[in-house]
Amino acid sequence: MNQRAPAVSIVCPFYNESEIIEHAITTMLDRLATFDREWELIVVDDGSRDDSGAMARRLREKSDRLRVLGYPTNRGRGHALRTGIAAARGDIIVTTEIDLSWGEDIVHRLVAAMDEWPDADIVVASPNLPGGGYRNVPARRVFFSRFGNRVIRAFVGDRVTMNTGMTRAYRRNVIRTLPLTEERKEFHLEVILKATSFGCRIREIPAILEWKEHKHQGRRVQRKSSARVGRLVISHSLFSLFANPIQYVWSMALLSLLLGLASLVWAVSAFLTGGVSAYLALMSVSLVLLAILLFVMGVILRQGNMVQREMWLLQRAQLAVDDTAFLTFAQREALLHETD
Repeated sequence: MNQRAPAVSIVCPFYNESEIIEHAITTMLDRLATFDREWELIVVDDGSRDDSGAMARRLREKSDRLRVLGYPTNRGRGHALRTGIAAARGDIIVTTEIDLSWGEDIVHRLVAAMDEWPDADIVVASPNLPGGGYRNVPARRVFFSRFGNRVIRAFVGDRVTMNTGMTRAYRRNVIRTLPLTEERKEFHLEVILKATSFGCRIREIPAILEWKEHKHQGRRVQRKSSARVGRLVISHSLFSLFANPIQYVWSMALLSLLLGLASLVWAVSAFLTGGVSAYLALMSVSLVLLAILLFVMGVILRQGNMVQREMWLLQRAQLAVDDTAFLTFAQREALLHETD
């Protein structure tokens, strides 16, 4: 294995990719060979049930910069990414799809953005910026991606246009000290949420997401996503909903109060003109009481968020001392049994 400390670590998880893994890793290695600095490629087998893990390990003979990690049971993308990030030695860590579906120069572009913006802690590749977009991706998937990201931005903030994508660059000393626990694709939302909470600086670059075709045993295989869109929409929405509930609870309290006051004015007007006002008055009182309850709920949630942030700060302080403290036993085993 290459003994020189790399400047950049590229982390790519995979699961059941036997039809494309050899071509994808070979292409990635070829593209990284043009890089102007030291690098390492870490691929993480997320408990594949086919032989893609064995195929990846055979490719280590082609490059001493390729590292293969894995574990026997599928744990989810977040688990795989945390495993790879914990093993990374580079000052900049890039996470992306192994098949270069964000462009064959995406690693170069993300690292160049880190150089251009030395104040940035995280750089996100986004198809939702001018110059970005989708190519050969099913329209249904594009719709859910764009709609989902808009919903997430409404709930957790408008810091980035792409909260759900894996393709990002991180400063190692930042990502390794975030208290991250999500096992599956909510990991991407968790990173943005906690990085924002700690005041990390996040930038974006435009990128095009393309579902490509790969060669396998003399035939062409189109890259497909194994994610269940419906389940992703529900899980991402729930995560966003509970991430920052104050934002909409207090908005609902204000709306209820305004409706209650409007009903009160209507009731008084009806009373003065001899109309029926009892029901309007009752509705007004009910809406004002609801507004008070929502406001109190918001105060309680605000206090809960403050406690939660204090816990995150304590966890971050622990990670600053031991930046592998967030690893599970399975992840430690994957690093321990890595064969170089």
